[in-house]
Amino acid sequence: MSVLRQNKQDPLKLEKVELLMNISAAEIPKPRTISRPGTRYLSYMPYAGLTNQFMALEKAAYLAKRLNRTLVIPPIISNSHDTHNTNQRWSDFFDLEQFTELSGIPAVEWSDLRPLSQEQAYIGRQKAELKERSYDLWDALVEDLPCQIVYGFGGSEALHNTELTFARQFLFRPRFVAPPARDPKTVVYDRATIGVKDNSNMEDIVTIDDLVDRYTAHEDKEPMLFLSHSFKLKDPIGPRSWEQAGQHLHFRRKVNEYAARLLRHRIPELGLQGRYIAIHIRRGDIWQKCRTADADAMMRCVTPLGHYAEAVEAARALAQEKRLPVIVATDSKSSEDHQTIAKLGWRRLNHELYITEQELGVFGPALVDAAILANADYFIGTYKSTMTKVAAERQKSWHQRETLYPRVSPSWVPPS
Repeated sequence: MSVLRQNKQDPLKLEKVELLMNISAAEIPKPRTISRPGTRYLSYMPYAGLTNQFMALEKAAYLAKRLNRTLVIPPIISNSHDTHNTNQRWSDFFDLEQFTELSGIPAVEWSDLRPLSQEQAYIGRQKAELKERSYDLWDALVEDLPCQIVYGFGGSEALHNTELTFARQFLFRPRFVAPPARDPKTVVYDRATIGVKDNSNMEDIVTIDDLVDRYTAHEDKEPMLFLSHSFKLKDPIGPRSWEQAGQHLHFRRKVNEYAARLLRHRIPELGLQGRYIAIHIRRGDIWQKCRTADADAMMRCVTPLGHYAEAVEAARALAQEKRLPVIVATDSKSSEDHQTIAKLGWRRLNHELYITEQELGVFGPALVDAAILANADYFIGTYKSTMTKVAAERQKSWHQRETLYPRVSPSWVPPS
């Protein structure tokens, strides 16, 4: 079956219908939370781009396990990297039943616990577009939800665009609650040592164990523990959230099958069992992570393509196969980059030409790329990229493979 997009209207991009032209707020019920009596839940605010939202899910899942709660997973939320103003269930891409079997963490999705009618969802999306501007229909339906301040978000740190879009789309206002006092037995780490550079309030929760200790020592009888943040929480002990949660989130069969179809389209000589090298080349706004660094350090954010070419040759040497094909996932919009990639004989993924969104939804392209990177025989990543970080973790956990990285030191010059 072809993966090429046809010249016809994308069925997922239906024309907007004005559902509420002749309806009043009194005729639309408020959203209702459907919870199981006696079940204690934990949920969280999604943060930033798609990969960061995945990492927030992973850490929240580990917290739910430690606190013996059922994880409530918010959907993937539109963010600064897209303009769709939409959301999509994680279960469209990951097998959550298998996740619970492997991890022991019971999980439900936000749209199961707090489902919205078509009218309610429409009002939420409208409010997300209006942002701070007044919208009477939304104001009539909105509900205040208690939200625990974590890492300062909702207290010393304002919410960012993704969290605000989530709240607006799902018709709630977070009512921020200060966390319980720190347990005297909790280890307090030097913040610089554990990488906390953006929070100086010593009362804020910045580590996973601090959060667990506070909410274990001060048993919360509320059925829902809703966290303002989870992504930035540190774990000085080690990658426990990945080991006990993240690695057990496997792609659904339909995602892997679509990725395989796309690979066979881009690399016809691959066959059914052929090996390939995958490269993730992060461009976009990643330079901002290194904008205060010197030119040498900047290479960790924006590495020259020639250095990736060196890594490809290293991978081919390891494989003992000089013509091992290369597939590239990149957010680069540079025609120069695209031309160089083509000249090197690499195949670039371009979902604007494919039916990925039609088959898998608006977040399908990024997650198909993630599946292709995770299952490559050799993976070459980009320093400073969270997408590379997660792909490298999947490579190691699922296939026992180490990730290769391009050289980030200046070009070597032989002595005169």
